[in-house]
Amino acid sequence: MSGSNSGVQKRIMSVAPNASFVHCCAHNLNLVISDAAKSTQVANNFFGTVQAIFNFFSSSAPRWATLAFSEDFACKIRKKVLKKICPTRWEARHESVSALKQRYIDVLKSLINISLISKNVWENILRPLHGVSKMLQQQDMNLQNARDRLKDVYYLINELRSNYEDMVNNAKSLCLRWSLPVTYTEPRQIYAKKHFDEVDGDRRLTITTENFKIKVFYPIIDTVLMQLNIRFKAMDNVCTTFDFLNPNNLLCLREDNIVKESYDFIQTYKDDISSDFTGQILSLKELIKNKNLKSINEMANFILTNDIATSYSEILVACTIFLTLPVTVATAERSFSKLKIIKNYLRSSCSQNRLSNIAILNIEQKRTSELKTDKLIKDFSNLKARKMKFV
Repeated sequence: MSGSNSGVQKRIMSVAPNASFVHCCAHNLNLVISDAAKSTQVANNFFGTVQAIFNFFSSSAPRWATLAFSEDFACKIRKKVLKKICPTRWEARHESVSALKQRYIDVLKSLINISLISKNVWENILRPLHGVSKMLQQQDMNLQNARDRLKDVYYLINELRSNYEDMVNNAKSLCLRWSLPVTYTEPRQIYAKKHFDEVDGDRRLTITTENFKIKVFYPIIDTVLMQLNIRFKAMDNVCTTFDFLNPNNLLCLREDNIVKESYDFIQTYKDDISSDFTGQILSLKELIKNKNLKSINEMANFILTNDIATSYSEILVACTIFLTLPVTVATAERSFSKLKIIKNYLRSSCSQNRLSNIAILNIEQKRTSELKTDKLIKDFSNLKARKMKFV
């Protein structure tokens, strides 16, 4: 899809050179978590343990009922149950880890050996990524807000790197509350005979706490930070092109900087934006000084509601280009998921034309709910009626 030589990106840009390529942010974030989970063998085994715990309880109805309702069947109060590990949607693994943390006391009745520190690390990483992933899939999300949310997550995870001791102390407090041992088992080291020209190894890696910090904690955090920088670089470049259109940035820029940015923007979109863009953006700056506009979307609405679209037509085109750049393809993928519901065994012989029409009705549910079904049925019956009305 994103191949620069023969992919869809190349084929679209050969027809429309001004088209901007932005990878789906939700998929990129999913790949960030996937790479972080595969960064170390300990992290990879951890999610295997979480899935094994789910399989153990879900394979038996009595065990699942005990976990779901706890031991007090008289109250019948539904508690949070364990969640299955999704092999593709890595951001959804926050629900699995969070459920395991909340029900850990009940799980301990059958499973004692679980890595509390690994669970504590992953929940702190997955919680902000899970929240951002949900926000990225909102219909009113634009690239500017998506970049701001991703920067917030980057700074939050970067702070975790220096808070290792706090995370260990939280894990130890959980262990003490559940009467679990908090000491590491240090295996006996086997030392080989050293010759006169050899130096001592790094002693820190022989200590279990330091070993976990260096071989597990740091690689996971560094992988997440590195992938967030690499995978969202294309989106950041596109947002940088439109940064001067943001009302907050526009009011802070000097006139010579605005002229330079507008000229560069005209060269990028020379087929869509004319040379009048520079004069319009300088004029609009004076108009919005006291309007408290915070985003490009609000600026476009301001132009339309005040009926000044003819005076600032080039700015409106620039805003339209930015607002039509997709953040994710989650909505389009949900439409593909509709096929599993639509084409069941009752519609196995459904024609392509009918299947397409039913899919459109399911995808556009808002428009479908506004249709007057009774009137449509009446019109359809009149078209198919054999009895003609001559009067």
